Amino acid sequence: MLRVWFLALCALLATPAMADLYSGEVAVADQSEAERTAANAEALKQVLVKVSGDQAAAERPQVAGALKDPTPLVQAFYYRQEVDRSGATPQLKLYYVANFEPRAITRLLSSSGLAQWARERPTLMVWVAMAESSAALSESELQPLLRRATERGIVLKRGLDEDAAASGNLDTRDVDVLKQIASRAGVPGVLAGRLFPSSDNVIGRFAFNDGERTESFEVSGASPSDTLRAAADETANRLASRYAFDAADSTPEPVRAVIRNIGDAGDYARAQSYLASLSIVRELRQSAAAGNTLTLDMSVSGGGERLKSIVGLGDVMSAAGESIDGEVVLDLR
Repeated sequence: MLRVWFLALCALLATPAMADLYSGEVAVADQSEAERTAANAEALKQVLVKVSGDQAAAERPQVAGALKDPTPLVQAFYYRQEVDRSGATPQLKLYYVANFEPRAITRLLSSSGLAQWARERPTLMVWVAMAESSAALSESELQPLLRRATERGIVLKRGLDEDAAASGNLDTRDVDVLKQIASRAGVPGVLAGRLFPSSDNVIGRFAFNDGERTESFEVSGASPSDTLRAAADETANRLASRYAFDAADSTPEPVRAVIRNIGDAGDYARAQSYLASLSIVRELRQSAAAGNTLTLDMSVSGGGERLKSIVGLGDVMSAAGESIDGEVVLDLR
């Protein structure tokens, strides 16, 4: 049983983060039809933002008709309750959750000119501290950031206190150090920042590394919660600018991929299983196998460039470039 659990954990860590993109969650007063109808529109707005990466996706005039009556797009719905402890007195809140039909959402994105952001997204481990503090914010203090990240379709995980404290690196300039800590936990990226309260607002200085590059930015808000939500939005915007493609560029195209570093049958199976799991891969078949290489013919939404941008988000493969014949070269890790 322990071995099964360990293998399952390894598989989870090796797979790119899969955000819950096609579900929207809205607080409601009750389970009446009127509340549900209004909540469907808000839930669809959330889904359009998550799937496209565009914060203003719901403002497109082409989606206005769908927002007036999203019911035909809803695949399933349910309610859940949660105790809200943010105030002085805990309160029981009711939430409505709508799951939308993915193909219908894709058609809506395409017809409105919105981008399509694949469900594979880099997970970032998060450390945030107040100015002059050596301690990272707690799980509850980080909730505005984590909840907003979920609403934007990105995956953030709070960093481990003991690792951050031991490293003594809780600053934007220490992203590379924190990335090493995150990597040991199987997380490819890092988001780090500090909050600086002033008499007017709260400034947040952040930096992140998505596994490929490091960027820094500054946001502000009227309160720490507002600033944390702004940081989640800016992180999502920057990730979307890199990984989201125009829906028109998501047409399946034939791609021949050469996978190197194939050592045995286990590597062969791991490579094929991983590529087949990617949301942009529509078809996959073996073309040739020789020495330590495996050649596969695939149908990929967005073609070879999109495959190269997505494949390295997990811990299984990395893109090495293209051969003379236009094949995509991938290295098995």
